[in-house]
Amino acid sequence: MSEQLGVVLVAGMVGVAISVPLLWLSWKIPQHILAQEYEPRRLTRTDPAIRALQWQDAAFVVLLCLSAVLAASIWGGEKEAVAAFGYCAALLLLARIDARTHLLPDILTLPLLWTGLLWHAMGLSGADSLVHAVWGAAAGYIALWLPACVFGKWLGKVLMGHGDFKCSAAIGAWLGCWSLPFVWLLASLASIVLIALATRFGGRRLREPMPFGPGLALGGILMLFVDAL
Repeated sequence: MSEQLGVVLVAGMVGVAISVPLLWLSWKIPQHILAQEYEPRRLTRTDPAIRALQWQDAAFVVLLCLSAVLAASIWGGEKEAVAAFGYCAALLLLARIDARTHLLPDILTLPLLWTGLLWHAMGLSGADSLVHAVWGAAAGYIALWLPACVFGKWLGKVLMGHGDFKCSAAIGAWLGCWSLPFVWLLASLASIVLIALATRFGGRRLREPMPFGPGLALGGILMLFVDAL
């Protein structure tokens, strides 16, 4: 019991420590991608957006630490805990970037997808897990891309970015195809809650576009731990 508690405490401290470089990356990666086109908005201390950014950063740190603690509680000090925390950290970093810039960079989504496939290819999650992972990656991309493409052509506007398709494929690669419907359901519910919070406390207007990445990331993280229970 005391050993398990020690692992959980260490996991929480690791979550706090990792949050600092990840928050730094959440600013540097969009700057690197957009280069000269990216001009961060200059904010004053009285700007309402400052409070929204502070709350987002605080939520990022809390969720990262909670993910580390849950992974340690379920898998202890095993390799599965490290993989689960890495998966959660990558999704939370993507969510943080998407919430601020509406970007889900390939430099994060594609490695997340490939590490999920490699994890299952090494046979670390059962004999047939690679088959489910491959189908999960394919279904995760196509099931969002197809309706977005069809309805986007019909309505004459872009409904969802390609980063969302790749993020969904990455989640499918880690969790398998059978978990994806529940991920999308949880992502939709999380997005509704995030929209309500952003409108109520963040000064967001109802007609402003809302990124789907944060909801998708939360759905993927929640489903990971639900499957493990």
